Amino acid sequence: MQAPDAREGRRSRRSFPCRWSHGPAWGLVAAGVLPWTAAASPPATPAAASSPASRNSGASAPTASAPASTTSSANSGASAPAAQERRSVTIAALEVRGTEQTPSARVVEILAGEGLRQGAELLWPEDARVQRARVRLLQTDAFERVTLRLRPIAGDPGSVTLTVEVEERSSLEVTDLYLGTSRFTPFRGGVQALERNFLGRGLHLGGGFIWGSLPRQVPRSRRQQAFRLHLAAPRLRGSRFGLAGTVYVTSASEPYRIAGRLEDPDPALFRTVDYGRIGGILGTTFNAGNRLVFGLDYRFERVGAQLPVDPTYTSPIGETTPIDLELLPGVHRLTSFNFGLNYDGRDEAARLGKGARVALDLQLSSPLVGSQYEYIKLVAGAAYSFRLPWGHWITPSVVAGQIAGRAPRFERFFAGDLSDWTPGRELGLIYTTRSPVDVFNTGMDRRVLGSLFARFDLEYVWPLFQRNRVRGIKAGYLMWSTGIFTFAGDSAERARWRAAGEWAAPIGFNANFGLRLETVVGALEFTVGNVLRRTPL
Repeated sequence: MQAPDAREGRRSRRSFPCRWSHGPAWGLVAAGVLPWTAAASPPATPAAASSPASRNSGASAPTASAPASTTSSANSGASAPAAQERRSVTIAALEVRGTEQTPSARVVEILAGEGLRQGAELLWPEDARVQRARVRLLQTDAFERVTLRLRPIAGDPGSVTLTVEVEERSSLEVTDLYLGTSRFTPFRGGVQALERNFLGRGLHLGGGFIWGSLPRQVPRSRRQQAFRLHLAAPRLRGSRFGLAGTVYVTSASEPYRIAGRLEDPDPALFRTVDYGRIGGILGTTFNAGNRLVFGLDYRFERVGAQLPVDPTYTSPIGETTPIDLELLPGVHRLTSFNFGLNYDGRDEAARLGKGARVALDLQLSSPLVGSQYEYIKLVAGAAYSFRLPWGHWITPSVVAGQIAGRAPRFERFFAGDLSDWTPGRELGLIYTTRSPVDVFNTGMDRRVLGSLFARFDLEYVWPLFQRNRVRGIKAGYLMWSTGIFTFAGDSAERARWRAAGEWAAPIGFNANFGLRLETVVGALEFTVGNVLRRTPL
């Protein structure tokens, strides 16, 4: 887990055919909200991954003493059995070469999944399990090339050494690119990047920033900006434990409504509450297996809030009510313990054509841990992906969250994060006065911050092309998704909406369509939602 505005740096590099492709175990949410609102590409289809013509290198025998490779190409493999008598040999040893970011144990486990382990027997010179293992390794998306070689052991013609040579993908990735405009903020821009092999030690070093121009039509407001730096050792040498640390600085000038209809996004109807945050997180993870990870973090931050004197909201009929800005005044502290778990079965989806992912994030803030706030925040999600007979992917997913207690406004759920058509939080900052589109006329466009949400999505991914590239574009996918979500405040807020004859938990609608391109440094999305989120509607 990580502080809400510091969790995105732990996102998993490999894409997955579901809407919440971000983040390893301990950080489900970024900026206190959902990070899985961007579609992701599916694993390689078996046809694309296993075609020898689509790879620059396959498996071959390294010496003349090994007459043929067990994973040679289709043309050479067809003639090898005719020239060589098929016989059984024993794998006396396994060697893994070329891994720096990926644990060698992960490669060995994938081999074992195909029955290729020390002491196992295989057919010489051709064994289908070797090619299947190579395909599985390529489908993990961790390697550009995979070569498997069999080397006879001198003096023992019935034994061989199985050597796996890999070339890992680029360790540098641009994880987020912030660029857009809104009626409230004329310009905002920034970037996040992650280096997964810092100093050649397998360390993860990431960071990001975002900067926004001065808000329009809002007096006494200021520019919003945020910075973050993250360093992690995913696995300490010889153990299942990892360590991570993050530092971050946020300067916010967040809009709140003082007049007008609740669905009117005109910036002139808003004022801003200014606050700053500076803090850090120290955490540890435990890899219970290659698919299950537990995490525990402690977060400490200093919050300085400049609250206006007696802020009020004036309705269109002239009624005035006080506004709760959900922040303590002046300088104070927020601390929390965060627990998370993540089960990631994406390699199962690549191998079997189906796979699941389950994640949970629990945050506890209390005076017992040194905080001046007291609340519990829970977010959990699950997705199940499966490949259709014609090679396309379908992924249903569900995610939900609830807050109990009095959380600061930057920890509450933001309605814009649930909609593909509306700007959400970016590095913890809100650059818009828009709310989600009220498709069902249930009042969704009148909600901003809440304590309860649920969202269901169904995504369809059509792979267009996939190729092994160390430069440029590697793959392209057409994506279509649709879903519904609901959003509500705490019990007192829900009671007020009911008393006013409104839905306590309105229902919203999602839909998106577009193209996703996978490049060597990250993904580019050209979708309808991406355009709508970045334009001043």
